[in-house]
Amino acid sequence: MAVLIESGYNGTQSGGREDLSDLISNVDARSTVFTSLAKKGKKPGNAVMGWQMDKHDEPNATAYVDGIDVSMAQALDASFASTNTGAVPTFENPGANRKLQQNYIQLFRRTFRISNLANEIQVVAGVKSELANGIAKKLISLKRDMEYVFLSDQDAAAEASPVGYKTKALGSFLRRTAYELGGDPYGNLHSENATYADNDAGGRNGTDFRVDSSFTTPIVNTYAGTAADLTEGSVQDVMKGIYDTTGVIRDYDALVGTALKRAFTNFSQASSSASANDLHSPIKVFNQNASDRSFINAVDLFEGDFGRMRLHPSTFINEQTSATANAVRTFKGYVIPFDQVEIRYGKLPEIKELTDNGGGPARLIQAIAALIVNNPQNFGYFDCTA
Repeated sequence: MAVLIESGYNGTQSGGREDLSDLISNVDARSTVFTSLAKKGKKPGNAVMGWQMDKHDEPNATAYVDGIDVSMAQALDASFASTNTGAVPTFENPGANRKLQQNYIQLFRRTFRISNLANEIQVVAGVKSELANGIAKKLISLKRDMEYVFLSDQDAAAEASPVGYKTKALGSFLRRTAYELGGDPYGNLHSENATYADNDAGGRNGTDFRVDSSFTTPIVNTYAGTAADLTEGSVQDVMKGIYDTTGVIRDYDALVGTALKRAFTNFSQASSSASANDLHSPIKVFNQNASDRSFINAVDLFEGDFGRMRLHPSTFINEQTSATANAVRTFKGYVIPFDQVEIRYGKLPEIKELTDNGGGPARLIQAIAALIVNNPQNFGYFDCTA
């Protein structure tokens, strides 16, 4: 990675840039799974972008009479339709189910400076070039920043100096919080604050481009119990909920907190609360190799009745806990069909040389990106407690 950066970098040209759009998907790929697996969408044309969410109509069991012509007058005449049920099909709008969804871009930046002494004279074991090492580290930092934002519950927000545009994150697209049910902006329920959910003037609902209610992630696509009570049946129910909503059996990638990952591995432990409707079938991978005396105890792939789910542990899933603080949530996870996710880059990741006025070489690494979720109903999530 460092060789690639050094060979494409010209330290003598002020303002020189290097396009890192291809490299960004490979840097730190194992830990920044979401940013690595999400496809790169088209470049947005503005700070705010929109796309259409759409879905199929509900099945129609009407039996129509043969030999009757369809006329525009009859199709639009409610009185005719009410007295001739089943006789004449009505004209339908194929775009009736569409809803516009929007999001903002967000500017991500990392900067650093290397002193002249460190860059030209100082020798550090294992570091051939402090400048190249700084570029490599800050590129990883930039991608980790993007991963942290995309896997948060951050709501979209317009630029309000000194804070720039905020992109709507995955948790904001998918999760139904107490806020939406009448709580405060950070998920605390208050019976007297029922107006929060309808307050367009402020709070998290002011400019967050809330998903239309017809496209929100259904409750049946989720699990909200404790991690200790998570069973094979619980996971099957989440995947069944997604199938009931979409009618598609597919492969999913689940980004899960570390405690939730352990809960998956503990499936084979017996439960005294098991019922006839919740068979705790063991799925723990249990293998002992006699030759090297190794013991394997892990679950990385769940295959159920409605698809397969690859598990990826993540330390980046987080929630906003106050106006200025976020906290990592190890018991939470998202079930993601990555063909439904895009990252649209307004500015591809780049390195820019900054002016050196004697203090040493300085670099800016930046990207402008926005998250696109095509249809939240295709997703699921685990919102566990300890």
